[in-house]
Amino acid sequence: MNTRQQIEALFSGYEKSTELADFMEELESNLNDRVAFLKQKGLGGQEALDKALAELGDVSALADELSLKRKQEVISEMYMKTRNYISPPRMALYVALGALIGFGAIVGGVIAFGPAQGYDIAPAILGTLMIFCGGGILGLIFLGLTQETASKMAMPWKRALWYLLAAALVIFGLSVTAMVYVNYIYFDLAEAPYLSETLATLIPFFLPGAALGIFLILTEKDLSKPWVAKLRKEALESAHERFGSPVQQERFGLICGAIWIAAIAAFILLSITVGFKFSWLAFVAALVAQLLVQAAFSKDAAGGAKDGVARKQAQ
Repeated sequence: MNTRQQIEALFSGYEKSTELADFMEELESNLNDRVAFLKQKGLGGQEALDKALAELGDVSALADELSLKRKQEVISEMYMKTRNYISPPRMALYVALGALIGFGAIVGGVIAFGPAQGYDIAPAILGTLMIFCGGGILGLIFLGLTQETASKMAMPWKRALWYLLAAALVIFGLSVTAMVYVNYIYFDLAEAPYLSETLATLIPFFLPGAALGIFLILTEKDLSKPWVAKLRKEALESAHERFGSPVQQERFGLICGAIWIAAIAAFILLSITVGFKFSWLAFVAALVAQLLVQAAFSKDAAGGAKDGVARKQAQ
């Protein structure tokens, strides 16, 4: 049995891939060189081959890594090509929830433009929107979070329920606040401090819901699929190459953040003093400043890279 047959026998159980084929060719070349050297030392053909294989050691770990990489690539390609993630029952739920939202909006419009007019119909409109539109939106949120896509895995349904609770508290809190505000106006309490009391109704529902939602977002795990994580890693590596180092990249981010904070402050100040006619120019100036900073950092990074190459050549 020659070296090629021996190598094919070693990797007979592995999935074929370009990386594995290149590795097998390199291994075959090295084995042939070693066998030829051992033959020159006086060993027979089979004896030289056996000794070379014994010296080779265990290459299964590297082969396993190459095979696993290929499997991940195949799975990622399969995910990217797959488009039918939504099953027919789930699609029917999406349609039903959309119809529920549309029904609530139509009923609210009928009440608003019906024969009964005045502030007394406002609670009925808000209640209709909260029950039908709010319920439909909550259903869509749950389906969206637990829906697998080409780039993300589905969220576990138990965690999605916590998101649903946070969204329900926020929607209910805003609806209650709107109803209280309308009631104050309806009962002609405009002279009373109704605005502060209306805002106080946000505390028991809206505030806990918003806090829960922020907590869930901050503690969320990355549900990206392998190919997305790979692209993100390549983008970060490209950014590091462009800016020279992570420190340079962090400095660039801080400067850009300061530029846009200043732009927002300038926009608000100009809007108050001279109006919207000129205030939008603050954002144009911020965009130009960011491009100039990016050009300067890219130039510094290119110079640093050239210096690094020159130092290596000098060594």
